[in-house]
Amino acid sequence: MLSRDPNSHKGENGKIMIIGGSPMFHGAPILCALAAENAGVDLVFPFMPPCHLDAAKTYSLNFILQGFQENILTSKDVKGILNFSQQVDAVVIGPGLGKDARTRTAVKSILAHLKVPTVVDASALMYTNNLPEVCCLTPHRGEFLNMTGEDPTPKNVQKWSKNLKATIVCKGPEDIIAYGNEVAINNTGCALMTVGGTGDVLSGFIGGLMAQGMSPLEAGKYATRVLGTLAENLGEMENSIQAIDLAHAIPGATIRM
Repeated sequence: MLSRDPNSHKGENGKIMIIGGSPMFHGAPILCALAAENAGVDLVFPFMPPCHLDAAKTYSLNFILQGFQENILTSKDVKGILNFSQQVDAVVIGPGLGKDARTRTAVKSILAHLKVPTVVDASALMYTNNLPEVCCLTPHRGEFLNMTGEDPTPKNVQKWSKNLKATIVCKGPEDIIAYGNEVAINNTGCALMTVGGTGDVLSGFIGGLMAQGMSPLEAGKYATRVLGTLAENLGEMENSIQAIDLAHAIPGATIRM
């Protein structure tokens, strides 16, 4: 999908860190990491609850797994995560983290200090002005409403993108992607994408593209279009799809950027 130097070495085409998971949600960070891997990054570092590490190992031989101090993200993990983030090109935070108050405190601290391009998804979506300089928020329509108190119209998504100085990819039957003065609408996709995990795949896909140097806006536009088209194609052959089907289909996408 992205051109790369034929003389490049391992790690020079993207290193990404995925921060997610809680006792209830083991699949979210795994799906996110699979999508990032299939987006073409060289190295994937999932940070997740130790109770799910063995499960994650079965999904990819290439994951370089790290466990939280406890089975949820807490402030004990913040220093180590921030130190490790200096070694990667992008971070995705949020898939499956849950709503524990200790986790929310840790997320706020991490977001305030991250210095690398970051995708903020799911449980990490909260109103805060302390976001990384290069940032993409990926709320669905309900999360956008909860975060901003406003309906997810193109005008409001653009307004909040400007307020937060971040790209916003607002997911729905039509995806709204905004940054600055630009607003794009993605009309690809189908109702089969309502299954759990498709948002985790999207955040990992966007993060993987950002780790390889794509801007959050372009990554958001491309990833929504590709996943929507893949879902349409899968839906023509099957009565249902799973999020993991979309993650595994990413390398075969032939859609031009």
